Amino acid sequence: MPKRITLRAAFLACAAVLLLSPSTVRSQDIQTPEAFFGHRMGADYRLASWDRIVEYFRHVDDRSDRVKVRELGKTTEGRPLILAEISAPETMANLPRHRDIQRRLADPRRMSGPEEERNLIAGGKTVTLVNCSLHSTEIAATQMAPELLYDLASGDTPEIREILDHTIVLLVPSANPDGHVMVTDWYARSLGKPWEGGDMPWLYHKYAGHDNNRDWFMLNLQETRLLTRVLYEEWFPQIIYDIHQMGSAGPRYFVPPFFDPRDPNIPPMTDHLLLLAGGHMAANLTAAGKRGVIYGAMYDNWWHGGFRSTVYRHNMVGLLTEAASVRLATPIFQERKDLRGGIRGLAEYTMTANFPDPWPGGWWRLRDIVEYEKISCMSLFTLAARYREDFLSNTVSLARTAVERGRTEPPFAWLVPPDQRDPGAVARMLEALHATGVEVHRSEDEFTADGVSYPAGTFILYCAQPYRAHLNDMMEVQKYPERLRYPGGPPEPPYDIAGWTLPLQMGVRRVAVSSSFDCRSAPLDSIPRSQTAVSGSGGNFVVRAGANDDFRLANRLHRAGVPFRVVAAATEWRDGAGRKVPAGSFFIPGGKAARELPRLFDGLSCSVARAGNPDQKAAASLRVAQAPRIALYESWSANADAGWTRLVLDDFEFPYTVLRNAELRAGNLRNRFDCIILPSHGANAMIEGRAPESTEPLYTGGIGAEGVVELQRFVREGGTLVCIDQACTLPIGEFAIPVKNALAGKKTEEFYCPGSILRVRLNGDSPLSFGLPEEVSGYFARSLAFDVGPDSTAKKEKDRMAESATPVVTARYADTGVLESGWIRGEEHIAGKPAVAEVSLGRGKIVLLGFRVQYRAQSWGTFRLLFNAIQGSALKKAG
Repeated sequence: MPKRITLRAAFLACAAVLLLSPSTVRSQDIQTPEAFFGHRMGADYRLASWDRIVEYFRHVDDRSDRVKVRELGKTTEGRPLILAEISAPETMANLPRHRDIQRRLADPRRMSGPEEERNLIAGGKTVTLVNCSLHSTEIAATQMAPELLYDLASGDTPEIREILDHTIVLLVPSANPDGHVMVTDWYARSLGKPWEGGDMPWLYHKYAGHDNNRDWFMLNLQETRLLTRVLYEEWFPQIIYDIHQMGSAGPRYFVPPFFDPRDPNIPPMTDHLLLLAGGHMAANLTAAGKRGVIYGAMYDNWWHGGFRSTVYRHNMVGLLTEAASVRLATPIFQERKDLRGGIRGLAEYTMTANFPDPWPGGWWRLRDIVEYEKISCMSLFTLAARYREDFLSNTVSLARTAVERGRTEPPFAWLVPPDQRDPGAVARMLEALHATGVEVHRSEDEFTADGVSYPAGTFILYCAQPYRAHLNDMMEVQKYPERLRYPGGPPEPPYDIAGWTLPLQMGVRRVAVSSSFDCRSAPLDSIPRSQTAVSGSGGNFVVRAGANDDFRLANRLHRAGVPFRVVAAATEWRDGAGRKVPAGSFFIPGGKAARELPRLFDGLSCSVARAGNPDQKAAASLRVAQAPRIALYESWSANADAGWTRLVLDDFEFPYTVLRNAELRAGNLRNRFDCIILPSHGANAMIEGRAPESTEPLYTGGIGAEGVVELQRFVREGGTLVCIDQACTLPIGEFAIPVKNALAGKKTEEFYCPGSILRVRLNGDSPLSFGLPEEVSGYFARSLAFDVGPDSTAKKEKDRMAESATPVVTARYADTGVLESGWIRGEEHIAGKPAVAEVSLGRGKIVLLGFRVQYRAQSWGTFRLLFNAIQGSALKKAG
């Protein structure tokens, strides 16, 4: 007869099971976000600080066997960048195994055959990375993250169990913690003020601000590098979800799919998976009563460089959502009549097939955004769990197809020969490619490809590799499709940039190979940097002009107190290796230099030879190089171009002072500075600045008329004013110089070039072009072309320009074939026009750089135009 089980015995048995289940017991110790932070996430006027968010994530880690929180590294300003790995306890106990599965699935060449593939898919999990608040003012996702973490760490619903059993969630609560700290601090300062929740007067990333989502192939920023390592070295996720916010005048929420056009290198399967994921999100949002969801609008799949767009070229599904913003945590009220369309994919704010349930207006709060985003996350996780095998199989299929196409379709490889003008630029380009998962080989012998012989040491990037799409998209030119808003209408602008070809931007020669070839080569685990070696004989040293690293060396020489001179004109003088010394080269007398140079060369790629004393003509061309005293102007309008300029100056070891409005207006500039740099910023924005009551009074206004006068005085007294792109409009409009903006007044129907690479020819006799080839690729982003000389000026103004000499044109846009990569409309309006000019005014000069020579710290091929201008500001005649 079976033994009867009493109620008490059953209770004790259940209790024993519970005691043996650490996940259940420990989850009871986790505080809810509301209890921990003292308010509901997304509450009006309340923002959780970064320190407390990190503390909460570690609190959950300590109490849940579903969660592991890792610090990926430090941010640009030294804060922790953290990642939470979340899954079922048994998965968390064996994360290294799952990382290995992901690595093998991402590259079918690592698998032994179909059986291993089936086993890996059967044992794998769909890995989804959620990236919150890359743009720190789009703050809702970071506020949502603790609540999402809590639900996954403690929830026991069928939905959550399904997610935990079949997926691994990687949660980045903030991709820019430095910016989060700035934004939350600024918001607290602004509460109760007319500018409550408004824009900060400074960038929310030290260098990039909003452009931190434009750095995902170049990897200039610390945060980008850390997260890139997670993507292509550690976890190889199937799905990336980047959570953003947008303007508040239209729809409440954007989900994929995207608007046209699409980049041809993106695998078609990616579009189908985007349709599936976006549709699932939209359905779940609608089921939850969330209105105003739109898809197939605004954002396209063309441009490369964003967090979600770069992964498309890596066989991953990159999702983006954009929520209508509030004023940080301050709610807004919108009437129906204030909502509008007028955007790509939604001409009017009305019900359409891609906008089936318009939001009717009313109060819109931070909590609303938190809820939309949390529903989207859970929807995506559920989809990833239910279609686990499909997502994992697609990863293998896309990678296998990429490898096969690389073996059967041209180009078969991209070659980077070793004989380059700037070896440092070559290394930097290859480092960026390698860090984004591209395999780089180096030839061990001389070989022939397409009938051309290449030496040993040539870098080879074979296209038969899983990330073929990324490699090709970086190396080939872009041809953005011509699109009109309507038949006969104006051009429809790209969402971001139209062209980005990396070798063109960086001044690196590369060759596409159109036929298969044989070569003995070895894969590289890391990219070697060409070390500075000294050739020839003689008691002195010559640094041949050509490499950007020349200027790192110059700044080190100044700091070490080692004197040197600059060759200011072409001569027949030859160095100790028998090579002619080009203009722009450095002559370093022996003595102290011989002791200091080996240390100063560390990490640099310069071309150096020993040399005797220069002949009489060469000696007459030498100019004493002094350390330039540099000021970089920054307004209180959070100018990203200023941030990128700071990054370039920091990377190349230039010391400088940031010059703000009040200090500029105070004058005495020439006694303090040799060179003042104006990053790209319109004249009116610099002069007028921010309006009253748009921010704290300290940050309103601009340089004003008095600031313009002080800049004029600075130049007349011998200073060098370097103006980049739109900043050229200030001296053109306010100084008496014979230069005009050739594109002023042109409508977009006549001329339009939002972000493309153009061919630029240089005047080799201009000191600004020393060390550069005859032709460079200039990055043109709504930039300028000039008309120069007296004919460009109205007759009544000519008398005012008597002290201004005829400009020296350093560079012109090509006469024909202006466009190299991207898109341009009306190129005849700039063909042959000056792109870079130098104008004397009094004892000083104005350098007009019509395009962004330091564009997003990517355009290494034209950095030297800026560096030569800086160095030239402090050159003195000997004697």
